[in-house]
Amino acid sequence: MRTRIDELSSFRLGDIRGIYPTEINEDFVHNFAQSLVGQFNLKGKIVTGRDMRMSSIPLQQALNVSLKNIGINVVDIGLVPTELGYFASAQPGIEAAIIITASHNPSNYNGIKCVLKNGQAITVDTGLNDIKSKMLESYQHPIKAGSIEQLDLRDSYMEFLKTQFQSDQFSCGHIALNGLNGTAATMAGSIADRFSIDRTWFRKEPGPIPSQGADPANPQLVKEMKGFMASREFDLGVTWDGDCDRCVFFDAAGDLIPTYYMVGLFTDHFLKKHPKSAIVFDTKLYWNTIDIIKQNGGVPVPAKTGHGFMKQRMHQSHASYGGELSAHHYFGSFFGCDSGMFAWLTLMTLFNDSGQTLSERIAERRGKVCCTPEFSLNLMNTDVAFKTIVAHYKADAIDLDYFDGTHITLPDECRFSLTPSKTEPLIRLNFESRGQGEALLEHAGDVLRLLEPFRADDENWQHHLHLQ
Repeated sequence: MRTRIDELSSFRLGDIRGIYPTEINEDFVHNFAQSLVGQFNLKGKIVTGRDMRMSSIPLQQALNVSLKNIGINVVDIGLVPTELGYFASAQPGIEAAIIITASHNPSNYNGIKCVLKNGQAITVDTGLNDIKSKMLESYQHPIKAGSIEQLDLRDSYMEFLKTQFQSDQFSCGHIALNGLNGTAATMAGSIADRFSIDRTWFRKEPGPIPSQGADPANPQLVKEMKGFMASREFDLGVTWDGDCDRCVFFDAAGDLIPTYYMVGLFTDHFLKKHPKSAIVFDTKLYWNTIDIIKQNGGVPVPAKTGHGFMKQRMHQSHASYGGELSAHHYFGSFFGCDSGMFAWLTLMTLFNDSGQTLSERIAERRGKVCCTPEFSLNLMNTDVAFKTIVAHYKADAIDLDYFDGTHITLPDECRFSLTPSKTEPLIRLNFESRGQGEALLEHAGDVLRLLEPFRADDENWQHHLHLQ
């Protein structure tokens, strides 16, 4: 089946993702390989890998053959977390890394995540649109003989992790690990053995992923994890998404710790470790992060949502850390890339380093800045919906910001944002307040009522309305 090359609807702002085989198939990855190599004049080695989806096997095979036939020496690293591709991109002689994955999306999706040497992201601003244009023009790269080799990089990655973390830094007890049947177990088990971490697995084996996808913040999967943690005594829970570059945490009671506060916790840690360094963050929720950056004398670097844009800002600012509300965590010591393994191990190093429990530290920040869970809304006529919200609040707002969406600050120290998703046809809606919880819930209810005429599904928005 040929890709509908006239549409290329699987191209998103930061990566490529679509339904297999109608939007992404073997023809698609063949054309992508040709156009990528042509766009960046790649001539050396390119690493390829894949996630646990059944369709990822033929897609990676097609990718390998296509690259080989235009003179590329392909290094096939097999079934891996996406971050192993980022690690591979920093190895000598490697010009790019391509991972076949649709991340947390349901099993009928697939996609491509790609970086150039040393984790340099490819976004719409740095070549993704040019690759798409080449594909639309049916670009064909000159034929030349290349090669394909298989390489297991896990031992090399383990040696790298040993330079970043030491077992005597960890002070946590028994941990619940949830791979959501993604690729986490291909590395996390070996890491736990190496660092003597006591753990029990849930949804360990790669594939098949849960029917609704492998989003670790999905309410149904969060409830499932809480039930698993209730089966015995745990000190911490960790869940990764399908390709292991997102990571969420659960406290000892099995309750999800909102990523907003984890970003703040990591920001504080890295600014103490690297004083006056830059911190990259998305702006859907803002105040807790910016307060901690200012308190520690750091440099705030706002970024658009999406792993490609975050990586770009990490490299540009030489940041020590970057945090995204979607639970992507980026590390300066990991080539500015996101890593579920680095996030997990970083939390282990600071689990009890302040004299407070993890729950106490999170509660302290919640007392200063509160927020609601993120709403993912399927809207019709989004431009009109956004204009309706702005028109309603413009007279009273003390700040209107249009960086990566619409952000409105109100006089009673409440703030909300509407941000288009980079990977799904949804709008992300977030609310936060400096301690004004009741007022925040009132504003949230008002915004949802204003958006009600634009809803494109039957989801009951109101029943999600509570503070985190």
